[in-house]
Amino acid sequence: MARGNEITIDYAVDAFIDGAGKISSALLGMVNKVGGQIYALLFLSEEPLSLDEIAERLQVSKSNISINIRLLEEMKLVRKIWVKGSRRDYYEVERVYPRKVLTDFFDKIRGTIKDAIHTIERSRSLAKEARVDLASDKRAKADFIIDQLNLIGSFYYAADKFFNDFFEGKNIDLTILRAVLSNPEGLSKGKS
Repeated sequence: MARGNEITIDYAVDAFIDGAGKISSALLGMVNKVGGQIYALLFLSEEPLSLDEIAERLQVSKSNISINIRLLEEMKLVRKIWVKGSRRDYYEVERVYPRKVLTDFFDKIRGTIKDAIHTIERSRSLAKEARVDLASDKRAKADFIIDQLNLIGSFYYAADKFFNDFFEGKNIDLTILRAVLSNPEGLSKGKS
């Protein structure tokens, strides 16, 4: 904690643990706040820690720590280790977290983009099919819906191309993505 104007190492560690918990819970729910705090504590710990030590340090129940440790183990972010002379379970961190979090984060985004494109394409196909059977005076509503689907689709197609190029190691052309973000209406004209 802070003493007067002096900042202690524990205060710095606490700041990291608190921030990591908030960041973890914000990253699409991949690791909850307590899980992020456990990881941060172990990440900055020179020695492995027991469940009791983690619970005491974080002021969280041992059962909550145990549940989150199991989740972190399943995600291969922490591992249980044996400490000579002790019957307790001890844990240390796998130091791959930033890479794993980013990979999982981008995979979730890519999956969401693919789902959005599928939904847009299906909806546009259904709207076009319904438009054929509409009287000419009622086609304006269908045209509006198709235009709106084209508009939102242009964003998702650009995002999909961005991620595909990125993961394939291609040069990334941000022109389309910038155009969609700055003037989405201009990209949907003429697409029906």
